[in-house]
Amino acid sequence: MSAFTGLRPCLGLATRRYRWQVLAWMVPLWLFLLGHPIALQRMYPSFEERTALLSQMRGVPGVRLLFGPLPASGSVGEFASWEDGGYLLWFVAIMAIMLTTALARRDEQDGHVEVVLGAGAGRWTPFASATTWALGAMALTGAGLAASLIGVNAVVGETSLRGALIFGGVTIAQGWAFAGVALVASQLVRDATTARGLCFTVFGAAFAIRVLADETGAAWLRWLSPLAWRDVAEPFGAERVWAFAVFALAAAALVALAALLHSHRELLGAVLADRSVSARRWRVRGPLGLTARLGVRRLAAWAFALALTGSLFGAMSGGLSDLIANNPSSTAYIDKIAPEMRPVVQYTTLLTVVIVALVATAVVQRVLNLAASEERGLSEAALTCGVPRTRALIAALADAIGAGVVLLVVSGAVLAAAMATQVREDHAAGRAFVFTLTQLPGVVAAVGIAAMLVGAAPRWRSLAWAIIAWSSFARLFGGLIDMPKWAQDLSVLGHVIDPWGTTHWLPMAVQLGVGIACCAGGLIAYRVRDIPA
Repeated sequence: MSAFTGLRPCLGLATRRYRWQVLAWMVPLWLFLLGHPIALQRMYPSFEERTALLSQMRGVPGVRLLFGPLPASGSVGEFASWEDGGYLLWFVAIMAIMLTTALARRDEQDGHVEVVLGAGAGRWTPFASATTWALGAMALTGAGLAASLIGVNAVVGETSLRGALIFGGVTIAQGWAFAGVALVASQLVRDATTARGLCFTVFGAAFAIRVLADETGAAWLRWLSPLAWRDVAEPFGAERVWAFAVFALAAAALVALAALLHSHRELLGAVLADRSVSARRWRVRGPLGLTARLGVRRLAAWAFALALTGSLFGAMSGGLSDLIANNPSSTAYIDKIAPEMRPVVQYTTLLTVVIVALVATAVVQRVLNLAASEERGLSEAALTCGVPRTRALIAALADAIGAGVVLLVVSGAVLAAAMATQVREDHAAGRAFVFTLTQLPGVVAAVGIAAMLVGAAPRWRSLAWAIIAWSSFARLFGGLIDMPKWAQDLSVLGHVIDPWGTTHWLPMAVQLGVGIACCAGGLIAYRVRDIPA
């Protein structure tokens, strides 16, 4: 029997299990890169306007910190590669980490790999399947982004085929690099959560190296950070095709290292010593205490990440204020996204929408963990001990909403403190805090929809991510593509209380009602279905 026996069926099984999850990542990224550059060209139709806009942005340190060095000219392709690429490459890296750790470590942790090996698969088949599938998903993501830019060129021009292919190649190379990091981390530790923690530590280090390279002018440092490879290859600029040889070697080295580590460990084992077990007794009282105790590290990590995001956005607010005030095209651009508002209210609303989208992601993840606990057998063990199903689900919902409140307070307070040092008119700091905190009804709605999916159809729980993706797209880009107002209002984000202006209470009441109704429906469904389902 070959060491790779059964590879093709394993790839088919992975496709069946993860196809919807991957599409939920890919499709919004493709649509964003297709729609946003077209909207940008319509708002800034001339090359000179976009170049002037870039010149003004060079005076905003936070913009350079977030997106990297600004392009020299304002072609649609360069603008899309710089601004849109700044968002997209982050999401591609996160996608690579989440997907690869699920394939390479969570499947083993949950017993799927043991079943596959017991069915006659070769020794290396699970590892090869996870690696091939993850790398293939990254390749498809990059190809779709390149196709989006080709579509942009067909509509508005200024995005050459060569530049589009290089941007897609950079996306693939970065995705492969972080997939390689995730494969290595999955061999070092015993559980997917810890592996993801290691990966996001590497992600943070890569971001720090990219910033250091930009601020010090040490261009050679960019080779050390996958997040800076776009600036090395320069799509729609220098277009250094030869750099992909180095990128491919780096990704291949990471995969080879992961394979070497895999060969030196046993099934369910890890290279590093296991520190997931403590001699200290867990002092928990009931399912809510257990749920909170299991998620405390993840909550701390999210709070830290959101605090950094809030401080960065707050530091950018002064430059954004000047940019909007001094550039009529920028004013028109923001008016399309957040109409009928004063400039300070406009960009404060947009900044808080991004932050609350991250908060919603964190709390939905906590709700979906209940279904993951079923698959691992934890829920069955808790129910066997006499915990009622109703109490178990209520504990999960209370934990998620409580975590949401904590994250909203932390991120809102940091954003307000940072904005207070940059902008003093129109109650900017107060609005930053209130706008963040009062989006809690939308977070409750996201929690309720996730609870309904977990309670009634746990196999379809990944659809909860589509709610956040749609809400972010509708709120940030709906105005740019002339989306109907009612469609934009379906977003769970962006509906806020404004103590110094006008407040629309009906959408917030609807969100809260939807959240409560879905929580109740999920609770009813969870009580009657099989565990696990």
